[in-house]
Amino acid sequence: IWTVVPVLILVMIAWKSFPLIYREERIPEQAALTLKVTGNSWFWNFEYPDAGVAIAANLLPEEDARAQGRPYLLATTEPLLVPVDTTVRVLVTSNDVIHAFAVPAFGVKEDAIQGRVNETWFNVDTPGVYYGQCSELCGKDHAFMPIAVRVLKESDFNAWVEQAKKKFSRN
Repeated sequence: IWTVVPVLILVMIAWKSFPLIYREERIPEQAALTLKVTGNSWFWNFEYPDAGVAIAANLLPEEDARAQGRPYLLATTEPLLVPVDTTVRVLVTSNDVIHAFAVPAFGVKEDAIQGRVNETWFNVDTPGVYYGQCSELCGKDHAFMPIAVRVLKESDFNAWVEQAKKKFSRN
């Protein structure tokens, strides 16, 4: 009996967990927004392919972060902006070494590997600022690759996209 009970417990855990893991890994077909995230030594590039906008997000210098009341080592020069209540499909890759796009509040961690495009998704239901970091030991400045995600109302996001097309256009 001392071996049967633990096996039954593991079977019950697996029975509940496997369908959840499967649903979490499936990318919704109707994603309203697609982002391309590229890891570089030691910053991130964020592209909004449908809008033709590309931005680079570097670590915000300590004095600027403190002056703005933002957390040093988590604040970036340009945040990743997304609309609230929107399914966001994220394509993740790297230009050099293995990085990892990780935002714990969204339950997202996807490896960025050179020459490969990995895919994940998220949908945030509360506006605000969420932080993450590269979570791979990708080199000497690994600790200086923050991710700041600012979730906005859809109207504010659309207004930002129009401004960003002029400021950050890839064309």
